[in-house]
Amino acid sequence: MDLAALYDDPLNLLKMPTSELFDLDYAEVAELQLRLFRKRFHELRGKIPALRVLAEDVGMDDIASFDDLATIAFPHTIYKSYDAADLESGRFDRMTKWFQCLTAHDLSRVDASDCHDIDAWLDRLAEKTPLRPGVSSGTSGKISVFPRSVPEMPLFLACVVSMLDPYKDEHAVDFRAGKVPIFTAYPASSGRPGILQIFRMMREQFYGGRTDMTVTLRDRFISVQELSFSAKWRKAERLGQTLELSPREAQLKAEMLLPPEEIESLWDRFLDRLVVQQKGKTIVFMGAWVQVYQIALGCKKRGIKPEWSLDSVIASGGGTKGFVFPDGWREVIAEVFGPYYPQCFRENYGMSETTASMICCEAEGHLHPLPWGIQHVTDADTGRPLPRKGVQTGRLLVFDLLPDTYWSGAASGDGVTINWDGGCSCGRKGPYFHNDIGRLSDLRVDKQDNLICFGKPDAYDRLESRLANLEVSSGMAEV
Repeated sequence: MDLAALYDDPLNLLKMPTSELFDLDYAEVAELQLRLFRKRFHELRGKIPALRVLAEDVGMDDIASFDDLATIAFPHTIYKSYDAADLESGRFDRMTKWFQCLTAHDLSRVDASDCHDIDAWLDRLAEKTPLRPGVSSGTSGKISVFPRSVPEMPLFLACVVSMLDPYKDEHAVDFRAGKVPIFTAYPASSGRPGILQIFRMMREQFYGGRTDMTVTLRDRFISVQELSFSAKWRKAERLGQTLELSPREAQLKAEMLLPPEEIESLWDRFLDRLVVQQKGKTIVFMGAWVQVYQIALGCKKRGIKPEWSLDSVIASGGGTKGFVFPDGWREVIAEVFGPYYPQCFRENYGMSETTASMICCEAEGHLHPLPWGIQHVTDADTGRPLPRKGVQTGRLLVFDLLPDTYWSGAASGDGVTINWDGGCSCGRKGPYFHNDIGRLSDLRVDKQDNLICFGKPDAYDRLESRLANLEVSSGMAEV
């Protein structure tokens, strides 16, 4: 495919098989990425209030190089920069004004005055606008709300397809024919978290609506109110604080705190569906390493092992999710999964803010970024962009070239090491990351990670403060 043609429609990248994506000349890819980065900036600066305010604050009116991402990327915390009191008090008119600052869609006609909780508010946004907001699990104590909309939703599913698409003779499975079941140990089957939205789209596009082909730990809907309360409650528990619960929160806590015997029963049922009933069959499992480890422990307890077809795939990654792994945990996984470990494992790295994912190769275990994502690395303490050559270690910044209704530049909280010179023996062209990505906050004694904007050190703090206090005007026009 002519890369010049991708400038007008970068979504064509999604139509290319993985084998072609990673064989593109990286110098040409980087040139295309920079041109699209500049184009997105000029398209969205006047449509997204938060971007306009940040650009004005740091004095940026054009994109000259990838280094500008260190100045104009949003802090990853911006999606939870709302005033928590507005959420807890049900002031969803103010939440709407906050969300307007992050999207190019016009929310001025959304009346949220009668919304009784966050789920009703998000339903109202989806009813009255093209927005289809996603949410995080809130492991930090506060959920993030992402301004995705109808045009962006298929992009996340396309990323999953690319993640499982083979490069040359690497191990892979194609679930698009709707014949291979897919499993995850998530404790719900429907809701707004990213993995559940992906499963919903899979059911609609690949499985003809069949719910038995997308299997989760629990067959239930999980509300955002529940996720939000869980985040707040677990943070208080972690800090040794006592929460004064409202009657609704007390009810939520009672629903969440399942007795041990019921939890054990859920896991037994899940292991029956995943391991016992799938003997000899091809499956796909998607989940974080902690879930893989929990499955291994469950299998050891029951004295069973997976006996799937050897073309099955276990797609894992996602960091520790706050879980402290004991010594020897990988050995437990290797023992239980036997011939499937590591041959059938496909690691990946992604962020909820973007579809700019990375795929782990089998040859050396390196993470290779998909070409519609710009990656950059900055000094974790100063925000200074590091050279795009040699091996560099610092904070990961990402820009997703595909979305066009929100600003997809994100300064993450992850520390990474990248080899800009490439040369991985798997054959993929372009730079690669070492597969040891971790949270920068985990490396600090105070467990805090203070994001610094390279353009102005306090620009991020000022931006989030203005958003929380609704000091950013919109003046929006519908996209």
